[in-house]
Amino acid sequence: YKLTDKATTYFTDLNQLNSYLQSAPHANWTEFVSYYKKGGARFTCKNEGRKSFGVGYTSSLDAFEKQCEIDLLEAIEQNFLSDTSKINDFQMETVQHENAIQTKASTFVGRSELVETCVEHCGTACENNLMILHGTPGCGKSGLLAAVFHKAVEPLRNGGNFAFVHVVDSCPSSNILEKMLKRLQWALRDFRRSRGEINISASPPETASELRSNHHSFLVETALEYPDILFLVVVDAVNQFHESLKAWEMWWLPRKGSPKNVRFMISTLNEENGTFENAKEAYPDAKLTPVPKMSREDLEGMVSATLARFNKKLTTYDDKLVGNQMELLLSKSSSPLYLIACCEALRKFGIFERVSQYITDLPTTISELFSYLLDEWSEEYGKMFVEDVAGLICISKDGLLENEINDLLAFKEEKQKGENEFLYESSFSRIYDSLASFLAAGGGGYLRFFHDQLKYTVQSKFLTKEFELETHKWLADFFYSCTESQLNESPEVDPPAYYDHVLQQLIYHQLKSSPDDLSILKTSLRNIYFVRERILYGQTQALMDEYELAIQVCSKNCDLDGVTALTQWMKFVQLYASNIESFPEFAHNMAATQTPTAYVCGDTLNLPLPAPKTGYPLTWQNIPSGEDLMVCKYGYGGVDAAASDPAADILVIATGERAIVLDQSSGEFIHELGVLLDCYSVALSPDNETIYAAGENVSMFDVGTGSRIASTGFLTNSNYPFVWVEHIGEYIAAGTGHGRKAICWDDHTEEGEIVLLHLEYDAEGEELFVARKWTVDAPCYHHCFLRSRNLIFSANKGEIRGYNLEGEKVMMFGDAGGCVYYLAAHPTNPTILSGGNDLVIREWNADSKTLVRSVTDTTTSGWAYGGNWAVSYDPTGNHVLCTEPQSQSLRLYTFDGTLAGELKGHSDCVNAIKLVPGSRQAITADRAEGTILFNVPNPDEETANAYQEFDEKVFWTGFSKDGQYLITVSNETVRKWDAKTLEHLVSREYEGFYRSKGGISWDEQWVYASGRMDVYRFSFEDLTPSGQLQVLPDEDGSLSDFSITSNGKKLLGAECKNMNSDDSYAPIWDVTDFENATEIIRYDTYGARMFACATHPDNERGVVAGHRGTHVFMLETAEMLFKIDRGCNWVGFLMNNRIIYADRSSVFVCDLDTGEDVKALTGHSDDVTGGCLVRDETQIYTASEDGKIKLYDIEQEECIYTFFNHRAQQYTGASASPCGEKIAAGNQNGMLYVLKGANYEE
Repeated sequence: YKLTDKATTYFTDLNQLNSYLQSAPHANWTEFVSYYKKGGARFTCKNEGRKSFGVGYTSSLDAFEKQCEIDLLEAIEQNFLSDTSKINDFQMETVQHENAIQTKASTFVGRSELVETCVEHCGTACENNLMILHGTPGCGKSGLLAAVFHKAVEPLRNGGNFAFVHVVDSCPSSNILEKMLKRLQWALRDFRRSRGEINISASPPETASELRSNHHSFLVETALEYPDILFLVVVDAVNQFHESLKAWEMWWLPRKGSPKNVRFMISTLNEENGTFENAKEAYPDAKLTPVPKMSREDLEGMVSATLARFNKKLTTYDDKLVGNQMELLLSKSSSPLYLIACCEALRKFGIFERVSQYITDLPTTISELFSYLLDEWSEEYGKMFVEDVAGLICISKDGLLENEINDLLAFKEEKQKGENEFLYESSFSRIYDSLASFLAAGGGGYLRFFHDQLKYTVQSKFLTKEFELETHKWLADFFYSCTESQLNESPEVDPPAYYDHVLQQLIYHQLKSSPDDLSILKTSLRNIYFVRERILYGQTQALMDEYELAIQVCSKNCDLDGVTALTQWMKFVQLYASNIESFPEFAHNMAATQTPTAYVCGDTLNLPLPAPKTGYPLTWQNIPSGEDLMVCKYGYGGVDAAASDPAADILVIATGERAIVLDQSSGEFIHELGVLLDCYSVALSPDNETIYAAGENVSMFDVGTGSRIASTGFLTNSNYPFVWVEHIGEYIAAGTGHGRKAICWDDHTEEGEIVLLHLEYDAEGEELFVARKWTVDAPCYHHCFLRSRNLIFSANKGEIRGYNLEGEKVMMFGDAGGCVYYLAAHPTNPTILSGGNDLVIREWNADSKTLVRSVTDTTTSGWAYGGNWAVSYDPTGNHVLCTEPQSQSLRLYTFDGTLAGELKGHSDCVNAIKLVPGSRQAITADRAEGTILFNVPNPDEETANAYQEFDEKVFWTGFSKDGQYLITVSNETVRKWDAKTLEHLVSREYEGFYRSKGGISWDEQWVYASGRMDVYRFSFEDLTPSGQLQVLPDEDGSLSDFSITSNGKKLLGAECKNMNSDDSYAPIWDVTDFENATEIIRYDTYGARMFACATHPDNERGVVAGHRGTHVFMLETAEMLFKIDRGCNWVGFLMNNRIIYADRSSVFVCDLDTGEDVKALTGHSDDVTGGCLVRDETQIYTASEDGKIKLYDIEQEECIYTFFNHRAQQYTGASASPCGEKIAAGNQNGMLYVLKGANYEE
């Protein structure tokens, strides 16, 4: 299929192709001219007066082979219709797997009853979805599975059913589970699209996490959509999968309760990589089918069929000359694998009359046979050559490709002998034919010994400790040489064809070759370009696993610096992988802008710097030097979370609609739990083996497999879900409450309920039954369990009720604030914390039944839905953690009310805080798409590590015309900075607003800042207050933006009304005399909220943008000149009668003469909040709520640079110095990002 595109018409019908080839004219070897060289033959057994035996020689066999190939290709070209349709990679892989099955099935004989049983499973819908063929090495599992599929597939497909087969190690990458699942997804999607579902994407999920998340649900969805169609999935040799994507855990098998028309059959060894036991655990009701020993008749048939493929046979009777060779061979062993290996050896043995003696000399076990053959091959190919080849295959991580082995041998020859010099007397292509039957990938793919016993044979025969270390170093040096040319900003040469495999192997061999000196990892795990390559080749999770392994090795060696460095790099990869994948050209920049004291930054700055371009890369000039306390950021937000201890490494997130299980340290997706309707709360059992998920009901799930253990029906009459669930001794406790908490507390009047459940066993299996249930006589929002006193507390409006486990109310705390949103129990003391809408965190004592103490949270806003949405004790139990929706941070307070720090990184309101048992870490989940793992500092031991050097939400920034000064405006303060050194010069407090904006007069006499309804003026020199103008008269409105004309005479405002939004208008003021300013006119025809405005340099025109698009009008008369329906958060004028405006995540340039958009700048994933034009309006920096700053070439409509920092939340806007080489951007996380270009000093 690779050689000619005219073969494509037959790729779907191999049988038709084979029939055609068999009927076509063939070159026949008997008709091919062969020349006998006199004297070239020799007798091997000369018998006077009767038949003698000898070996003859022919010439031109290479030419004959080549001619056959040419004849075949010409026949295909001439007889197949031309078809240029492309065979995609999935189709090509499918052909290879089905060919492998046909080849294996061709040598299978006997066991007809077992075959029929297996075929019946494949072709019959029933509750048992899975059959497992299992046995010992060489028992014939693969042959049996192949025979079953070969017999079942044709009638299944003829009946319109779906059949999929995967043979591990049949072709390159076939041992990678991710590859199989993608091909299965593609096949299912292709099947459905062929039945008219054209809206389903033809492409499978891209990332491993998405694939894992989608696998079960899409399979079940497909089976339910077509209940009358069988969906057969057959996988051979699952024990030979690579461990990536946790393949050996067998999570990908169908779950209990899957549709009956889902049919799976797998084969596995009894004992290798735990796949057999894990498969039984993943699907307890699987039909276990041991593969029995073959009968003597079947063994004889298998040997005969195998040898017949090579035009050879053994005598099956007592021949006078050679005896009964079949009997002799079968007496050695009844292992099918042993006999197949013997057949491979006999295939090459060419002296017929000596075959019997050769069989007699063969050892009787597979390992002894392999040792015997190694000695034979050493004589034939050279001892050192056989040692090196066997050593490479034995020591390799998970096998080597044939061309890798050839290149490895050449690499060693060149190192030891020099270029074009030879070290070996043979080549791998010669020995491969002899080795093939002992390799797992006989027909292609990664070559490795099919069983550990063969590896042990090689180890005992060849591998001294010194030789093993030398071979690991050989492999490490070779693999690094393959990557070296790619480890730079812009690789100029192509990597080898097997480069993705190289990347997977390097770390393993570096760790093995230098276990005591891991400085070598600076070339790989501590090299940003190596990290970039791994991510681009889809190996992020494998990379994370290698960090964990390397950290373990460093710990074992007491290499604390190595542990710290690798831990920081692992964290960096987890936080930045998705952005490196999106913007690989800026990977160096992302690493270089980490905390200056971090190893990630230091290691990266030791590499050659990329050549600077105009406007980029940018470095974060004022990056905080303190410890970055964010450990891991997960791509799922939620209303609740549950974390295991670090050793179990599990995190469960309740999103409201579903429950997600993740690897806590790496963020790798593990399961999506099959909750029935929704999920508002989650918990883990004390042994971390069971997950409890609650919404409208309560369910139990197995952590390892994600399968449901038991569940309840609808337990209550409440309209509200279970917002709390917890394992309490012999019970699972759950309590109802309002799922939206603060947002709807005013209208929440329904009483809450608490249930205690226990697990019972009956004939149907395990079920959850109600042991006790009671009503809380008040609306509820949250609950907690005080373990030290066996009490359950409920959060109510202004009250907290306490119950014992009998359901009796034993206490009530009043005066708990307007509405209590969240409760948290102390791990050992008899106290609980409460948080509510009055921003006071209270501690209550269950013994004294009194309020002990309280902490007032210093919130940033009086938002109606504000308050403490979540509270918790810190890991020491001596301090308070809390969240509130405006700061979107995790706040750490001491009980004396001191704010000891804020942990930032969320982009939305934080719903939950959960501590990680046995650690100093906490999990926070927000209502958008973020859950974060933080290290929580201890205020008693550390000082201000949780604070940033600059901790203020900046809503506007601006540079002076000479670039010497920077002005920042927050909701409380106006500041002036030295733009070069960032020395703080002066500041003034004022009455700002969370939408405050700023401005600098054209003559640089004044600085302006807006409050909710007013604009304040300060002197540019020292920010002395110099006037206040009330721009808006109506308290329903707020000033979302303002602009002052370049001549300083007019001020344009943009109003955003709260209740009467359609009445929002744009006031125009004469501010020639600021202190006695007068309103000129109002642009009041907009009719919706406005969020941005600007004035033209001609001082005559203005523009506003908001919910009704973008309007241009005359400032003097408010006459509308132009409008478009797009635009919202940012707008400005350009030269040549154009405007530039942001509409959601894109920026457009509109020509006012034609009324058409002439440029579109795309790439952000959330609203653009600001922009700054640089370099004569040829480029623009944009800031967005997606946490990114981008640089665009406006003329080319091309994004040429992206700046990303993991702590960034929503940017509030951006400004640039006149030279365009320094950018200042405020961020919702309270950081000011001052970014400096490479050419700034110039």
